[in-house]
Amino acid sequence: MTQTQVFTAALMTPSPGRWVAGGGLEIRDGCIQRVLESLTATKRAALKAGCEIQDLGQVLLAPGLVNAHAHLDLSHLGGEIEPPSGMLPWVREVIEKRMAASPQLALEAALRGQARMLATGTTLVGDVDAGDTLTLEQRRAGPRSVVLREALDAGSPERRSEVLRRLDRALPSHRLHVEGLSPHAPHTVSEELLAALSDMAKQRSAPVQVHWSESEEECLWCLTGQGPFSELLGPSSGRSGLERLRRAGLLGPRTSLVHGNHPARGEAQELGSSGASLVHCPGSHQYFGRGSFPLDDYREAGVGLALGTDSLASNGDLDLRREMSLLRSSHPGLAPLEVWRAATVGGAQALGLAGRAGEFRTGAWADMVTYADLPQSPETLLEALTADLPSVEGVWIDGQKRALDPART
Repeated sequence: MTQTQVFTAALMTPSPGRWVAGGGLEIRDGCIQRVLESLTATKRAALKAGCEIQDLGQVLLAPGLVNAHAHLDLSHLGGEIEPPSGMLPWVREVIEKRMAASPQLALEAALRGQARMLATGTTLVGDVDAGDTLTLEQRRAGPRSVVLREALDAGSPERRSEVLRRLDRALPSHRLHVEGLSPHAPHTVSEELLAALSDMAKQRSAPVQVHWSESEEECLWCLTGQGPFSELLGPSSGRSGLERLRRAGLLGPRTSLVHGNHPARGEAQELGSSGASLVHCPGSHQYFGRGSFPLDDYREAGVGLALGTDSLASNGDLDLRREMSLLRSSHPGLAPLEVWRAATVGGAQALGLAGRAGEFRTGAWADMVTYADLPQSPETLLEALTADLPSVEGVWIDGQKRALDPART
């Protein structure tokens, strides 16, 4: 049975930089049918549909935030690992504590993590999942998700076969959950497995997400086989991480690369030409005490930017509002509009969902957030949205309002 809803609010931002006073949305079966540009248009739409207008009041109505990179299955490690002296010690501790934790502990923490995301305005998350911690039914309580099924073999043929067997069965399709693939990183995934995952992604039209150029140690190993990672990974083919991805056919508009802290000369331009997105995680960047993020290199090369929280193993929160604020602090010359774009349409693009999330337009999912106690002037609104952790009053996914845990807001 077709269900039509009509919403109105004092102010609405359908897309970055666009503001509508007194307008609204016409929603049918969880998708946006029309963006209504005035109160008159809103009243006409409700009259034609035979439904009541749902007046949300003196709030800003905005598309939900898009957390383009997270690891909910590591939520139980929040506060458990001190910032390390290098990447390898952190990896070892994560592996050790992950293996020692009970499945129930990991599950409960993951559920709390997705509740926190929802309560802070995230309606879509790219969640890298290494072991099916959450069932698809459990995910329905949280944000809409792109479940990025993680794969790595560390050069082991036996492990490679095991990974491919696990991924051979696609996830059941559901409108709230999209299946994606996550070859962990060029230094932890063999070139044979990268090629196999590339073929699988093409067959399934699945989005792909890869950790890339996060640390100097991984870059060193890829090129020379030397450094700390040689203890775990043995010899290297001598190819850069980006070259490995390119040779596997993994550079393109449906691929997002996470971190990108150490691009070599020309790599930002190659990403820009390929159409791949770059996901920056300011909180994780701060946790590791990394140097300045090369944001300007990517911007000049035309690379699409998205934001993510990463996991609680390397961040203090799963709140994308905080990531926007941290990005503003670390790059004070960056316009608030660019930050908002990265947290909305940029994230949707990175996850292969451009036009479906991160903005209000015909055919997009009706995933919405209302913010209270904001200035009504567009000139100051973006400042508040991207720097001040604005108060989330309500969250809707598929046009349905979600109950928020007050302890998570």
